[in-house]
Amino acid sequence: MATENALLKLVAMESEDLAIISAHLQDAVAKVGEMAYLPAEKRFAMVVNRFDWIAASEQEKAVRRRAGLHFERVLSARIRNLDLKTRKRS
Repeated sequence: MATENALLKLVAMESEDLAIISAHLQDAVAKVGEMAYLPAEKRFAMVVNRFDWIAASEQEKAVRRRAGLHFERVLSARIRNLDLKTRKRS
């Protein structure tokens, strides 16, 4: 099974679904500049580089994939231990 161009689309409709998304985002890294809270749209969005466990097991090497993630109906967001001035740091 070739996974190089395979897309993974996950949707969480219930809190239990977040466990699946969390598993796919394990070891993911993100840059501060690739995170955004959009209060007018009630959305928090970010781009991460996630570890693709399936491709890694097939190819026997580490594979990172770019992934977009967003949460809808977000009423507020807080920042803790992040310096927004360092937008390129992960």
